[in-house]
Amino acid sequence: MSGSRVFRFQVTPFVILFVERAGSTFLITALKSHPEVQALTEKFDAMRKEGKGAAEQLEWANTYLTPPLVGTHRAIGFKTKLVDVLDRDGFARLITERKCHVIQMLRRNPVKAVVSTLNARRQWNLSGNWNRLSDNTKLPPFTVDPAEFARLLEEREQLDRDVEDYVAALQRPTLRLFYEDLLQDEHAFVSNTLNFLNCTDLPLNSLTLKNTNDDLREAVVNFDELRACYAGTRYVSMFDEVLIPA
Repeated sequence: MSGSRVFRFQVTPFVILFVERAGSTFLITALKSHPEVQALTEKFDAMRKEGKGAAEQLEWANTYLTPPLVGTHRAIGFKTKLVDVLDRDGFARLITERKCHVIQMLRRNPVKAVVSTLNARRQWNLSGNWNRLSDNTKLPPFTVDPAEFARLLEEREQLDRDVEDYVAALQRPTLRLFYEDLLQDEHAFVSNTLNFLNCTDLPLNSLTLKNTNDDLREAVVNFDELRACYAGTRYVSMFDEVLIPA
């Protein structure tokens, strides 16, 4: 537990790879509340926006993922979108060299992921945060432009494939976490993660609240119009999925 000595060989370095709206903010803030875990959010994104290059990203990651000879954390890691990694081959080599565990965050339902992306943009415009941190910022239903939705759905599917291929090529110990499992059993979701990181299983606190109603009929004003665009495709049933009652 917190305060006990942890030697370098006992530490699990980790990287969380994800596409947006897959529960990564929930997970990283929950892990930050664990006394045995040191976790950072999207450092690569911040560095890229500051004009830093690929070499600087890798230098930072190498330092950060190298545990001290003796410390207090049993797991050290950070999260990043693959699109923010400026040297993917170099990062893959670093993950291998540092013997990182990899957490891949996914959604089985890309339709809901896209609606969540659109709603997150509204949340950003309202509060300056991509995630809902307060009940006071819950947004009303909104109208989705079908053309924009189609573009984002195609983009989402490609991003998911890119991460899937990248993680598979790493051949490192990998935990695949699905957002839908988080909704249905938060305790098991967190417990599986802590076990994967070789940390004590403790109840954790996250800062985020669910942005979008799980029943898309309650979230999207033109639900029927949008759903009709995908009649006869594999996506149509995804519009109807409801995992948690309102």
